[in-house]
Order: sequence, then structure tokens, then C-alpha cells
Amino acid sequence: MKRAATLVLLVAACGSDGPPPTPRHPVTFLAEADPGVPLEGVTVTANGEDLGASDGAGTLAAVLDGASGTMVQIAYTCPEGHVQPERPKPLVLTAFQALDPEAGPRSLQMRLECPPDSRQAVIVVKTGQPDLPVLVDGEEVARTDASGVAHHLVQGAPGTRYRVEVSTESNPKLRPENPRDTVTLGSRSGAYLVDLEVSEPRPVRRRRRRRRASPMRIIRL
Repeated sequence: MKRAATLVLLVAACGSDGPPPTPRHPVTFLAEADPGVPLEGVTVTANGEDLGASDGAGTLAAVLDGASGTMVQIAYTCPEGHVQPERPKPLVLTAFQALDPEAGPRSLQMRLECPPDSRQAVIVVKTGQPDLPVLVDGEEVARTDASGVAHHLVQGAPGTRYRVEVSTESNPKLRPENPRDTVTLGSRSGAYLVDLEVSEPRPVRRRRRRRRASPMRIIRL
């Protein structure tokens, strides 16, 4: 009887052993408009499941369940005024143990880029001549100051091209005549220097030709 009771206990103990729990992986998402510029309001999903949105510091903490090595598709939506991602980003679940055993597993990290869809830029035009009209895409936007420099602020999507021109019609002697150049906005805000130096050509001094001395003739008396 005692032996039968022991067997029942062993069977019960073996039956209580279920499958091991699914590993849990803490993940921290960092949303940025530019490197080092956090962005709030970026919504994140993992394999279609909503995880939440980034806070004022641009971070979102979540926990993803899955075996180590599982690939999860991370999709996110940027706020209005920012470029949307073209496709989800893959995240491989990996367990990292901290040096301190009591600290628990380290969090995975993923950056989410949401660059602005519009950039500001200052176009600096250098001519070397004062009071000359500066035109952008055919429209006068500024005149050069006493030092021959003009500034103009533009805003547009990265890749936008601007035609910059200096009008020399007020002084037909200036050369080159109506010089122009093109500015293409990059992926970051900044300043663009356009060198369109003009000047009046110096008059050419003609060298006076020396008269050749006539050969001396000897007259015999």
C-alpha cells in the first residue's frame, strides 16, 4: 500500500512539470527626428501588435515574448511633418545578461528614425559688389550689403533645387554678366555659400611701340 502511494506521488509530480515559460525580452525603442533629437508620438507595433508611443524623451519601453533568435517585425508611424519609414525593421530577440546577476536581463535597444520632411537653409551669396539684386528662381529676394554679401532663408524638402542669380543690369561693366549657380538642399538644415564674384575688368594698357631708329648714313664730303 505504501509502495502504491509513493508511485502515485511520483506520477503526480511528473504530471505537474509543464513546458518551460516563454522567454521575455525587454526592449527600449528610441525615436529621433535627427541624431540626438528625441521625438515624441511615434507609434510602434511588433508583428502587428500595438506597443504604444514614444514619450517626451523619445523612448518607449516594451516586453516581447519569444524564444531567443526569433525575428520580430517592428513597424512604426512618425508624426505629421516627418518622413514615414519605407518598410518595417527586423528585430532579433536576444537575451543579454547583465554583469550583476540580481539586475536581470539587459534591455534590447532599437533606434527609430523620423527625419523632418522639410528643411531650412540659409543661402549666403558672395559677390564682392554692393547693392546688387539677388534672385532665387527668378524672384528678387535680397540685395547685397556694403561688403557685397546677401543672405536668404529657404525651406523645402531635401533634394529641392534653387537657382541663384545675381543681376548685373544696374552696372553693365561688371563681369561675368548675371552669374548664376544652383543650390540643392541636403538631408540636414544648414548654410550654403554661393560664390558669384563679379568685378569691373581693368582697362588694358597698350604698350607704346618704340620707333625703330633709322640706320645712320655716312655722307662723305
